[in-house]
Amino acid sequence: MKLPFIDPIRARSVPYILAMIALAGCSQGLGAKGAGTGGGVGNGAAGGIVSGGVQGSGGTVGSGGAMGSGGSASSGGAMASGGFAGNGGSATGTGGATGSGGATSSGGVVGSGGTGGGTGSGGAKGSGGTLGTGGAVGSGGSAGASGVDGGLSASYDIGADISDQETQPVASRAALLALMKVHGFNYVRLRTFVDPKAADGYDKTGGYDDLAHTIAFGKQVKDAGMGLLVDFHYSDNWADPGKQCVPVAWQTYTTIADLATAVHDYTKDAITQLIAGGARPDMVQIGNEETPGILIHLCDGGGLPLAGIAGYNKVNGALYLWSVTDNRAPPAGGPAAGGWTNLGQLLNAAAKGVKDVDPGIKIALHLDRGNDLASSKSYIQNAINKGVPFDVFGESCYTGTQGQPSDWQATFTSLASSFPNLKLMIAEYSTSQKAANDVIFNLPNQQGIGTFSWQPTTLWTRSGGTYTAGADMAIYDQMKIDYTSRL
Repeated sequence: MKLPFIDPIRARSVPYILAMIALAGCSQGLGAKGAGTGGGVGNGAAGGIVSGGVQGSGGTVGSGGAMGSGGSASSGGAMASGGFAGNGGSATGTGGATGSGGATSSGGVVGSGGTGGGTGSGGAKGSGGTLGTGGAVGSGGSAGASGVDGGLSASYDIGADISDQETQPVASRAALLALMKVHGFNYVRLRTFVDPKAADGYDKTGGYDDLAHTIAFGKQVKDAGMGLLVDFHYSDNWADPGKQCVPVAWQTYTTIADLATAVHDYTKDAITQLIAGGARPDMVQIGNEETPGILIHLCDGGGLPLAGIAGYNKVNGALYLWSVTDNRAPPAGGPAAGGWTNLGQLLNAAAKGVKDVDPGIKIALHLDRGNDLASSKSYIQNAINKGVPFDVFGESCYTGTQGQPSDWQATFTSLASSFPNLKLMIAEYSTSQKAANDVIFNLPNQQGIGTFSWQPTTLWTRSGGTYTAGADMAIYDQMKIDYTSRL
């Protein structure tokens, strides 16, 4: 959750700090999320990793069955048939005609039916051999091009958002990834902003967290044999429940159709570049903590909404209008909230941008409502009703904002029951690491697919190019044992 942290790039004035303090009731707490650039830069050759005093050399991770890039899928290829089972209907997709010929692995799995609009879960990776490219897309889902979890063998993701380490040298980042793998991590989340050098951008000097930096770091993640989740903020700066800033380059659009086209084209281009750069995402978030919607505000040089009516874009994907600047009381006379009519169009445009390039990439939605079942359930159902093709639903779960693990368990357990074909994850958390993972791991029918610790500061220390495991890493060592059946 990004509302209340003080970013060294953005925290430039007393008014900003006061605005952050005012948000304590809906935030993780001051200082929870900063840019995290700190520390000296290591130099020289690859930095070592230290794990409990032992350098973890490890072995390379097998990449699993090779995906057949040529040839048609056999008649047993994976096929999505309709996506999520919603509460309001039972119409499934019409199915897709499978290709003929071509080598396949041992049997594809048909995606489950459900209310139209959701995507199928993709085809399961076979036990050996090459994987067919999947059948044609059914009317309510998409063919799984790369198998379960993007071709990874694990069915449970122990992940972390380490975007803050993007500023470190290549060798240092490689050392960190190696350390993480030794202790059971198999997934990494990286955020990306549209133009962090823009007038309202996150990093006007270095441009960190732009697409180019994300590709470079993402390639390292994939080369290390780990899963990659790319978090599209659709903003030049942090997007969260208190601010969803329209990128400067998109502020000239005056219709929701034009704004949706910008979202689609940007997403499609980004996925194309990520794949070309060796950083194919296994999953993407189309929005970050988009609880109020996306693409709502016009923001200042610090990435905060302008005061009053000036802080709202004329066309927007807002479910409700509110910003950190207005302190929950938007002024009268501003633009109307676009509601689900607009938000559905924008989310569909984002999803289409992904699927146009690679239907096998999983799509996730992300709210900050780990202890708010009613809001979460409503959001999911409305997204399904608007035909948004998403595979995963994630929540932020911070003990300072979203209650306790028992609250998260109540939310996720109910969501699992209401939407049995929807995969669930904790997209962000910090403390209560084992409890958070137990909540997701123990959901029925392996419906919980994993968690992502947000920029963990207690799991390691860095000196130059060397990362040393901290005391909390023992928690993940235990999870590596407890969850071994799905890792």
